[in-house]
Amino acid sequence: MRKTCWILFFAAYYAAGAAHAQTFTNVRISDPSLRDPEEVTIAINPKNPNQLAAGSNLNYFYSSSDAGLTWSWTRLTSQYGFWGDPNLMFDDSGILYYEHLSGFYGQPEFLWRIVVQRSLDAGMSFDSGEQIGLDTPTQQDKGWLGLDRSQTASNGTIMTSWNEDDLYGSYSPKDSSRIFFSKTTDRGETWSQRVRVDHWGGDCVDSSNTVEGAVTTTGPDGTIYIVWSGHDSIYFNRSTDGGKTFGQEQAIADQPRGWCFEGTMAIPGIFRGNGFPMIVSDLNPKSQFYGRLYVMWSDQRRGVTDVYSMYSPDGGNTWSNMLRVNNDSAMNHHFFPSMTIDPVTGHLFLAFYDRRHYLDSETDVYLARSTDGGQSFDNMRISQSAFGPDSIVFFGDYIHIAAYNRKVFPIWMRMDDSALSVWTAIVQDTGTLAEAPSNNVSIEATGSMELPGIDFSIADYGHVNIDMFDVLGRRVSTLLEGTYGAGEYRIPIPQFVPNGAYFIQMTSLAGMNAAKINIAR
Repeated sequence: MRKTCWILFFAAYYAAGAAHAQTFTNVRISDPSLRDPEEVTIAINPKNPNQLAAGSNLNYFYSSSDAGLTWSWTRLTSQYGFWGDPNLMFDDSGILYYEHLSGFYGQPEFLWRIVVQRSLDAGMSFDSGEQIGLDTPTQQDKGWLGLDRSQTASNGTIMTSWNEDDLYGSYSPKDSSRIFFSKTTDRGETWSQRVRVDHWGGDCVDSSNTVEGAVTTTGPDGTIYIVWSGHDSIYFNRSTDGGKTFGQEQAIADQPRGWCFEGTMAIPGIFRGNGFPMIVSDLNPKSQFYGRLYVMWSDQRRGVTDVYSMYSPDGGNTWSNMLRVNNDSAMNHHFFPSMTIDPVTGHLFLAFYDRRHYLDSETDVYLARSTDGGQSFDNMRISQSAFGPDSIVFFGDYIHIAAYNRKVFPIWMRMDDSALSVWTAIVQDTGTLAEAPSNNVSIEATGSMELPGIDFSIADYGHVNIDMFDVLGRRVSTLLEGTYGAGEYRIPIPQFVPNGAYFIQMTSLAGMNAAKINIAR
């Protein structure tokens, strides 16, 4: 590997009215010799948060062992070929996954597969990779990894979702696009057969009527949730059987002018912009917002590109009103958003390009943070200085962000003198986990003279739903559903439920809580 170290110090300012300035460290990740790296991705090793991994098109890999201050780089190879769209993720055991498209341009097997390569040593070496989604001669595009952090038997499952095209770039009405899903339960050694997620499909133009940008997460009971864009909407679907089947997708938000910003909707200086959605979930049982789903995207409903988010407290059954994340009043563009959640604190972070201070194509990078479950966001400028992109140079389709235990690392491209480079800002988050209120589910297995029971309390009048799941995430019974006043309650476990281990999930206006019970009558 080659090594380079680029460190710049600068002051960034809260744009949301904070009275003080916060200083960040900007670090250049890419070596000046690299040719136009773009479409960047970053990951933090939860086993050692000082270890970072990053990637960019087409096959660049970067690593840091000192919390992002210095970086090494190399080019990866694959037996299936390398064609960009990188996405990197560490699982909770410290295994690193590098997902990318496959093939060699102009060759028959171009884009036939999604490929995931693993590293057991934080990026020092990678295996040759496993292929996913092969169905010749269709083409696979825009994969994205997800991790099941639920406290169920499916914990540690790695997921990926992507769109398949009959023929990439085709305008023929005979060609269509579709959304697919696959998973691995053995840490990437083998992957399941692909499963179709959507029912409608789209065209293959690689534009707003193409279904694209699929991202997955899970809920506390292991339910798989997925979002994507297409037909001027944000679509949502779920699987309650571990990804074997998916229900009927629902449009949970409109996306005026679609996800692809080009032509008359172009962002000045950007060859093509996109507003793909992302979804994350709060899976810390101690969090006040445990089980909450967050979805973000961008669109041009105001005539400029803005970043929006909303949340669901009940597994996607209902959604909050959407909120504009960039909280300025400027009629300028805010684009290429990426979102993550710190699994330790539950704080939500979004990184995006921002032009609120300029009348031309000068561009900053902003970080938005929510500590109240997506109800409001602070905005802060984290880039060292503005830059001016040139649309004759392809700028890629996305940036990225990762967070773990108050360490936050956005990653982006900037352009200077028509040359691209890759950067990060080292952000130390403040604040603590928003603890769950007194309406937690509490579990107590009583003595032999009584049935096992569930004690729960709620702080305010409202609707309460309590479900029981087995260790495979299958719903055994709905134990309670109704409206209750503030107070403490107890319900028995039905006698028809066999002895064994189960998970109890409570959903109320305050959010979702869960606990485990062992029944031994």
